[in-house]
Amino acid sequence: MNALRRRLLKLATLLGAFTILWACNAPFIPVPPPGATFTSQLVDDGMGTQKTVWVTHGLPSMNAALATYYVYNERLGTGIIATAGPDGTFTGMPMDGVENDHIDLSYRTPNGDYSDSLCLLLTTALGSGGVSAPSCRP
Repeated sequence: MNALRRRLLKLATLLGAFTILWACNAPFIPVPPPGATFTSQLVDDGMGTQKTVWVTHGLPSMNAALATYYVYNERLGTGIIATAGPDGTFTGMPMDGVENDHIDLSYRTPNGDYSDSLCLLLTTALGSGGVSAPSCRP
């Protein structure tokens, strides 16, 4: 009977150690980007006419401090990459697009963790005053 107790004690110790190790190594839960606003501007297209380009402005988030942002236009299959400042904000380079294009926004932290993706409508209508552009998906 003494050998059985020792085996049960060893098993209980191993299960307890496993539980403690798992609790200390909890999985990373990705946080979606805080959102963005868009501004449009007319530029010369090089052939004597003008076209509209869009500039993305990322909203502040301490989760995205110094992160690399990916801004991708689903319809065109193009996008930009921008680096956030210490407060998580960024201003991207001008990119092509038309009103209501679906823009996927995500980031990678300096530690290598990726955020969830956020889909935004390319519009200036509601994306001002610190309020993100409207979501593509409900």
